[in-house]
Amino acid sequence: MKITTRDSIRIAAMAVLLGACEADTGGASAETGVPLPTDGQDGESLDESSSGTETEGGVPGCGASTFMLEHQPTNVVLVLDKSYSMVDPANYWDHDNDPTTPVTTRWHSLYDSVQFIVDEFDDGLNFGAVLFPAVDVPDNEPETACWVELEPDAPVMPAGGAAVMASLPGPEAEDLYGGTPASEGISTALNHLRSLDPVLPRAMILVTDGAANCLAGTSDDAVFNLYDENLPVLVAEAFEEEDIPTYVVGIDIIDGIATYPQDNPFVRLNEVAIAGGFPQPGAEKFHNAQDEEELRSAISQITSQIGCVIPLDMAPEEPDLLSIFIDGDEIPFVESCDVSDLGWHYTHPEGPYDEIELCAEACDALHNVGTLAAQYNCPPVG
Repeated sequence: MKITTRDSIRIAAMAVLLGACEADTGGASAETGVPLPTDGQDGESLDESSSGTETEGGVPGCGASTFMLEHQPTNVVLVLDKSYSMVDPANYWDHDNDPTTPVTTRWHSLYDSVQFIVDEFDDGLNFGAVLFPAVDVPDNEPETACWVELEPDAPVMPAGGAAVMASLPGPEAEDLYGGTPASEGISTALNHLRSLDPVLPRAMILVTDGAANCLAGTSDDAVFNLYDENLPVLVAEAFEEEDIPTYVVGIDIIDGIATYPQDNPFVRLNEVAIAGGFPQPGAEKFHNAQDEEELRSAISQITSQIGCVIPLDMAPEEPDLLSIFIDGDEIPFVESCDVSDLGWHYTHPEGPYDEIELCAEACDALHNVGTLAAQYNCPPVG
């Protein structure tokens, strides 16, 4: 599905405030077909001309009003591993699970996957990219292997896909060098996101084939051998303090002790995924791609998820009484999208209740229809 409406559709998030707690839903909006509540007296449906009430502080209360919310595009930085291991002949992989075709580099698969994602979602998300280490790292020496640019390789912008692809070494590149300074890559991405419009949602997608090294203050072999424990701390602070999630994709990650760094990359990336705010269910908290199809699918799934976080103009006074409709059908509330693909939940379960996420099937329905109704219900009488 090519998302072509994400940055321009007005997701007719018609927040209908019920005028009576025992109203039926016999009417429907002439514009959207979404069932509208009646006024509870004469059975007439409320429409956009109705006036509503708010509680103190602008929180929706029981009334009769409809207003529109404009869906904003998310600013997304792809934080991409271009370390030597991505082209190391020892790490060539059977990217298509076909023994009759040549093996290829992990970088080739990552390049093709990013191309697919920006082709699919460029109209709906603002993409940018940060590479770690920097493109011009000349070798694998400890003194140079951890360089990362202070500015993004491709700044976040509308229709930024072409700039992202132009910033990447080509798919056939084999002269990639350096360690895995993921913390520095995340730091550059964060500083860039902080410089952008704070009203727009923000997110990072980290793609790597190993645990982070290049720990600040190390030298010689320790540059490569020691895990950088700053990475999950940095990611957690971004999510908890600034509401910037990090989604984690691993490339052919083993559950065991690796050579560089001398640590378990599976365990470490699990930690980063949890810190980033959106871990996978089960024992594997990050997306662990074993071939190119899985890599493409993982990044695509994440990108779709990012594209269906919807801010509410006003948080409901009673969060348990919010109803969501798409094309006249009520979408059920779920605790998380791990439970069901058809559902919605608050992105902040403990509040503030000012943003919701649509799960995969509901997200697809939204983009097919283009309108969403948020109905603020009243508590039962008595």
